[in-house]
Amino acid sequence: MVSLINKEKSIKFLGIKSDPLVKKMISLLMHDGKRSKAENVLNKALESLDHDYPGRAIHIFYLGILAVRQDIGVRLKPKPKTRRNKQSFNVYLPRVISPICGLNLGMRSLLKASRDRSTSSPLWVNLSKELLQASQNKGEVVGKRYSLNKLAVSNKRRIHFGVRY
Repeated sequence: MVSLINKEKSIKFLGIKSDPLVKKMISLLMHDGKRSKAENVLNKALESLDHDYPGRAIHIFYLGILAVRQDIGVRLKPKPKTRRNKQSFNVYLPRVISPICGLNLGMRSLLKASRDRSTSSPLWVNLSKELLQASQNKGEVVGKRYSLNKLAVSNKRRIHFGVRY
């Protein structure tokens, strides 16, 4: 009877496995083809969010991912050759990112931040904390996104440098 209750708890979020964002998150979490381990990590992260905020775990997951998606990126154009002026500098060229690629970059940065967060606590705890902070528009990943947008806006007058004729 006890094992049956534990089994019911573990498959609480099994219905969302067919969701494309959840599938993508699982495939990004996966190392060396260990899909079941990646599913368990995401499942535990969602369970911990559900424990703190009952019935809102999937909502927090979606809000967190949509908060960290990137709309605009910055490409670095290398320094030109120094001829007359000795002060050449790197030029940052803003570029538009497609929505699917922006979601992918956001999820990757979310996972990287949760892996870098703390080695003493398990990954699913760090992932749930990062998702919660991202859903509240706080945290390291959202801050990086805002700084990248600020850099792109400040360099938008140099966009003509990237045009090839």
